[in-house]
Amino acid sequence: MSYQNTQYGKWYWMTPLVLGTLLVIDLLVPGQPIPWFGYAIAGGTVAMVTLCFTSLTVRDGGDKLVVQFGPIPLVRATIPYRSITRVEQGRTNFFDGWGIHYSLTGGTVLNIWGFDCVRIWCGSRLYSIGTDDPDGLLTFLKNKLADLGSNTGITEDGSK
Repeated sequence: MSYQNTQYGKWYWMTPLVLGTLLVIDLLVPGQPIPWFGYAIAGGTVAMVTLCFTSLTVRDGGDKLVVQFGPIPLVRATIPYRSITRVEQGRTNFFDGWGIHYSLTGGTVLNIWGFDCVRIWCGSRLYSIGTDDPDGLLTFLKNKLADLGSNTGITEDGSK
């Protein structure tokens, strides 16, 4: 049994938005124009950040769930299956936002786009994993936990 799903965000529009904003500022503000390398630095920085956070891949890593932003895989998190105590389908809200961070509503959010998620508890620690395939991820996790159930004491529904 294996699982892999990649969800794509629409953050690529940020590069032309930043460069367009710089151009408007350059045209409207009197004084020295912004040098060409200012545009290159701003555009390059936004492009690199966009390449690091354009997609979110959730996959089976053998003994752990791997959640990786990409396509440049600089940021990733792993959750050992044996530490999972409960799983359920849920939704994040606008205030939870996107990216990887601690949420004001509780727990760690790993999300690239949209509001569907699977909530994973590791004891009292909560992870909200954003996905465009919440049913598939939840089914995979329940099956994986059921396979490990005899060793962890976790039932098929993810509870103890």
